[in-house]
Amino acid sequence: MANQPFFPSREGDQIPWFTNLQTKTPAYYTALDISAARQTKLQLTLAWLIWAWQTYMPTRRAEGPAATTWRNLLANGTSDATTVTTPPAPVALTTPAGAPYFGMLSWLFDEIARWKKAEGYLDAIGEDLDIIGAVQSAIDLTTVKPVLELSLNGNRVEIGWGWQNMKQALEGCEIQVDRGDGKGFVFLVHDTTPDYTDTTPFPTAPVKWSYRAIYHADDHQVGLWSDPVSITVGG
Repeated sequence: MANQPFFPSREGDQIPWFTNLQTKTPAYYTALDISAARQTKLQLTLAWLIWAWQTYMPTRRAEGPAATTWRNLLANGTSDATTVTTPPAPVALTTPAGAPYFGMLSWLFDEIARWKKAEGYLDAIGEDLDIIGAVQSAIDLTTVKPVLELSLNGNRVEIGWGWQNMKQALEGCEIQVDRGDGKGFVFLVHDTTPDYTDTTPFPTAPVKWSYRAIYHADDHQVGLWSDPVSITVGG
């Protein structure tokens, strides 16, 4: 799936972008030559994307710490007659109407490309739907700086990062970690695809792990280190 310059790089900004399309596209069905069948598929697609971003993933991420605690108790805890030892059950979620399909975001990008070829398409419509990418200026590689977001997913740390609409000038992102063991920041990975999962086993006692990152271009570090971000694991 090709990167789209109008699509927000940060996950938190993508939900409002989906919602904006969901709310405003009905006013442009005729101008953009969106047939009844495409209208139905468009609204189904946006409903499922919004639900996946806004409800499903945050809920499952929030369940991670409880699942980790139960796993650790299973390994090293103690029980008596009153102890509830069953694993925490996932929260039951109500899904949107209709059946989802794989490739929803790819289909949406293809559909947006089709809109821009419609006879009734205007730049004013593109601006209202937020489907026009910002004009790209020369990128100053001395000031580029990654932004990291951390979350727990069971016994793993999910490290979110993105290109910030600069993929054409960058090759990858070097991530370092400080596991609170006195070694300071050490190399973790040179990642070339946004978002990374740290599968290093958690310690039995709670400890703070910190992460930082820097972009790479032409086989060397460029720009500035990200602000360090931390998360407590183990225990």
